[in-house]
Amino acid sequence: MLEVNKAAAIKFGIDTHRIEEKTDTQRSIEILGDDLTFISVREFQRTKHVHRLHPYLGKFIPQLVEVFLRRYFERGDTILDPFSGSGTALIEANVLGMNSVGIELSPFNVLIQEVKAKGYNIPEVEKEIKDALKRLKGFSHRLQIKGRGQTLFDDKVERFETDSEYLKEWFSDRALQEILFYRSIIKDYKNQDILMIILSRSARSARLIPHYDLARPKKPVRETYWCIKHKRYCTPIDEALKFINRYSYDTIKRLKEFDRIRTDASIKIIPVRRQKN
Repeated sequence: MLEVNKAAAIKFGIDTHRIEEKTDTQRSIEILGDDLTFISVREFQRTKHVHRLHPYLGKFIPQLVEVFLRRYFERGDTILDPFSGSGTALIEANVLGMNSVGIELSPFNVLIQEVKAKGYNIPEVEKEIKDALKRLKGFSHRLQIKGRGQTLFDDKVERFETDSEYLKEWFSDRALQEILFYRSIIKDYKNQDILMIILSRSARSARLIPHYDLARPKKPVRETYWCIKHKRYCTPIDEALKFINRYSYDTIKRLKEFDRIRTDASIKIIPVRRQKN
C-alpha cells in the first residue's frame, strides 16, 4: 500500500493488514501506479466540481476513473461507458481531453449527466439561479406569520396543492409549500435543467428524516430524536429554503470550477428507452 494511504488508514483506525490480505495492492501499484484504496483522498476531493451537483448512490470516485483513463487511453481517444450512471467517467474523460459516449437507461440519470456535461453561459446561469432563489425567499417570507414564539401560516398567500401522498407524508407543510412554489417557477427560466437538479437535491435533504439517514430512510420523523451524527437531540427538518439557498450557491460554484478546466473534447449522452412488452 502507498505510504500516504497507509498513514491515512492508520489515522482512521482502518486495518491495513486486512486490506493487504484481501487485495494485492503492490500489484495495483506496479500496473496502475496506485493501490486503489484512495483512503487519503478526502471527501471534498472525491466530490470535486460537478461530481457533487447531485448525490448518486454507488458512483465511482473520480480518482479511480482517472487512474484507468490515464493508464489505458490517450488524449484524443474516445471512451464508451455503456452504463454511465451519474456521468463520472464522461466528465473525467473530458478533463483529460478524451471524447466520450455514455449510454444510460434512467431518465433522471441522463438529466444529471446532461447538466454536468453541458457548456453553459455561466453569467446567465448565475443570474437565473439567484433570481429563482430571490423569488422563493419572498414567497417563504410571505407564507409565514411570526408571533408569540411560534410560526403560523398566512392564509392570504397562495398555497400549492399536490395529489402526491408521498410528498404529504415526507415533508413538513412549510417545506412542501416551498418545494411546490420553486417547481412552479422553473418554467420561467431558460436553464430549467439546472433548477430541476437544485430542487431535487434540496428536496432530498428537506425530508422529515434523521440527519444521519439521507440514503435509505424507512419512515418520516416528526418528533425530536437522538441524532448519532451530531451527538445531541435534533428536531425534524421544517423547511426547504435553507437547502435550496445552500445548493443554489454550491451549484454556481461547481459549474464555474468545471468550466475553467473543461476541454473541447466531446461528450455524447445516449438515453435508452425501455422496451414495452
